[in-house]
Amino acid sequence: MENQHPIIHQNVIVMRHGDRIDNFDPLWTSTAARPWDPPLAQQGHDRACQLGKSIQQSLGFPIHRLFVSPFLRCIQTAAEFVISFSAINNVHGSIISDDIPNDPSNVK
Repeated sequence: MENQHPIIHQNVIVMRHGDRIDNFDPLWTSTAARPWDPPLAQQGHDRACQLGKSIQQSLGFPIHRLFVSPFLRCIQTAAEFVISFSAINNVHGSIISDDIPNDPSNVK
């Protein structure tokens, strides 16, 4: 009898950071304290949030880990993604948890 091992699949999603502020405001770098580390523009926040909602609706599996570059724009993108991925709107329009615990140690 053969030794049967279960087949285990691992899904990986790769995404880039959202739109950077210096792509919309070229003068931003001239006054920035950290010109090499631009934050997201509002469009970047919005797109990351929309992506989180879209992926939540289309995935058939949970996300267990999120690995993020230490650049501010990447952290902001991940934060918007996680917030939108793990939240739903209730009848009154406020955001409530959908009972999925978000362990901060899972964000690397």
